[in-house]
Amino acid sequence: MTTPNFQTGEEFVDSYLISHYPTSLIDVRQFKGDRRLTLRPVMPQDNQLLADLINRLSERSRSRRFPNAQLPASADELASLACVDYRRHLALVVAVHESGRERLVAEARYLIDPDGQSAEFMLMVDDRWQRQGIATWALRALSNAAHAAGVSWLRCDVLADNEPMLALMRHAGFCCTVDRSDGDIVHAETRSRALIARASAPRAKPFASVLRWLECLLATDAPFSRSTTTTQR
Repeated sequence: MTTPNFQTGEEFVDSYLISHYPTSLIDVRQFKGDRRLTLRPVMPQDNQLLADLINRLSERSRSRRFPNAQLPASADELASLACVDYRRHLALVVAVHESGRERLVAEARYLIDPDGQSAEFMLMVDDRWQRQGIATWALRALSNAAHAAGVSWLRCDVLADNEPMLALMRHAGFCCTVDRSDGDIVHAETRSRALIARASAPRAKPFASVLRWLECLLATDAPFSRSTTTTQR
């Protein structure tokens, strides 16, 4: 995955308007039992919180999220991560409060392509908070925002050895294709509306396919005279 084109704080002042802050994207959920997490759009004052998140990442996680960047990030680079226009460039963060202080545990963002029809997205989760469903939560929130913004396609480039991210992509229904000229890169893409539909679809009940097969079997005198294969929704 790539790093956003950085703007300096001065360059951003003219384009940033806090009145555009999308409060409708704020969501609160519980993880790890009673741990309450808040997903919200990033704010300019989050630059230090983002720096803390990046510094807490393992070296492998950092290199996967920022493969071409030099760390530590400069002040202008951090400002570009925290100051977005909420239109072409949207960033969401997931925060937890500990000992009276807010701490970021995840970040997800997209940058809309010039054609306005597709967007590249990026995602990172604190190593200690991975495999908790946070990445899926952030990705779905990002896809909802992208769809509302008129974006039809979401895409990202994933390193081939980034198994956690590839597993997430496949679980979310992304089409994953190895780059023809660089086998170390996997292209993942899907329609933004497909993620929304997948999230809202009812979950299949345990053994539902087996029960449907038995119903079909019992409904005919010659159970093997026709196919009893059914499609699981």
